[in-house]
Amino acid sequence: MTGQHKIVAEAHLMGNFSLTIGEKTISCKKRRPTLVWLLLAILLYSHEKPLQEDELIRALWKYEADGTDTMNALKNLVYRTRELLCHSFGSEAGKYILFDCGTYCWSPALETHTDVDHFQRLNQVIRMTHSVTEKGQLCKEAMHLYAGPFLPGVERSTDVQAIRHKLEDRYAECTAAMCGVLEQQNQTDNLPEFCLEALKRAPLNLQLHRLTIFCYLKAERYSEALSYYNQVTALFYREKGQDISPELRDLYRLISKNFRHAPMDISSIRDELQEPSQIQSAYFCDFEAFRNLYRVDARVCMLSHQPATIVLMTLAKTDGSLPERVSVIREQNALKSAAMSSLRSGDVITSYSDTQFLLLLPQTNLQQAGKAVEKILKSYHKLCRNKYLQVLHKMMPVKAAPQVASSEPAETNEREDSKKC
Repeated sequence: MTGQHKIVAEAHLMGNFSLTIGEKTISCKKRRPTLVWLLLAILLYSHEKPLQEDELIRALWKYEADGTDTMNALKNLVYRTRELLCHSFGSEAGKYILFDCGTYCWSPALETHTDVDHFQRLNQVIRMTHSVTEKGQLCKEAMHLYAGPFLPGVERSTDVQAIRHKLEDRYAECTAAMCGVLEQQNQTDNLPEFCLEALKRAPLNLQLHRLTIFCYLKAERYSEALSYYNQVTALFYREKGQDISPELRDLYRLISKNFRHAPMDISSIRDELQEPSQIQSAYFCDFEAFRNLYRVDARVCMLSHQPATIVLMTLAKTDGSLPERVSVIREQNALKSAAMSSLRSGDVITSYSDTQFLLLLPQTNLQQAGKAVEKILKSYHKLCRNKYLQVLHKMMPVKAAPQVASSEPAETNEREDSKKC
């Protein structure tokens, strides 16, 4: 018995997924992993505890176990996953996935190691370590181990996304701890570049972007801090339709407090204000900017007596209820893209909620707005078809606030009087 060889399994779940048992390795090369790979990865991630059937069904298909169809689908998927293991590692490998009393688990007979387990252990040790040198070495090891997001390409599973976000935040904590080590070693000048390098593996992690701005401030590179702040807010609007300025407001105040660059040449101010290139599509902005533009347009309508229309477009289920955001990311991006490309460059779009967009259409009456919406919907259906979703829309004319009597009428009408002269 003492001479029995123990089978060891090594799994890489961050970045490109791979499983090594003995001397053989299998890996998922697909950009979007199939359910077989997803099931295998979930069992390996939870290899120390069994998972109930309904837990697996929610993680794999994102709905409740509501009958024999879902149970049969799970059994069929387990069968196909066992076939993959047998084909790759031999006929006995099908026994690595066990079923007992309504639960599935990865066989404890295998000595299983995953990069996620190692990464999380390193994180715990980093928090408890006080030695600067030792903490720096541990941070480097943990950051090297984080090869990328957990199961990249899997978007429909909320369970996978929750794990991905948790590990990404741990990676951000490691990066912050390493910045602390470098600061204690008086190496603050290159901290922003260190953060930018770390961001390559987690480009949409808000903690890392906050850290990068803070490091620019630490290095007293205020102009670059302001430029980076603008890049980050634009990135989140573009990629996620999300306004992150409230989360960065404290850092923006620090930038404003320390930033002393005040150009006196109006041409340089104009260059800074204008867009980097001529853009043909509609203008996309956060809700705060949209509200200000609406108010300006309402004033223009009141002065010029020209119409303008506001439109609300909503992604909804066929019964009219609102879907969860994570389940409509593809459709949300398609609707945004359709609206941006279909409208004029002077029109304005914002994300009002996870499933809604607001459109501001200057010099447009309700009939013209209806035609614009038809154009958007036609473009949207070319990009994306989902029989379980529909796009609802409502529109109203832009309305100015009630006019308040001015205490200085002569000054208010000065420009109009000069025109008459």
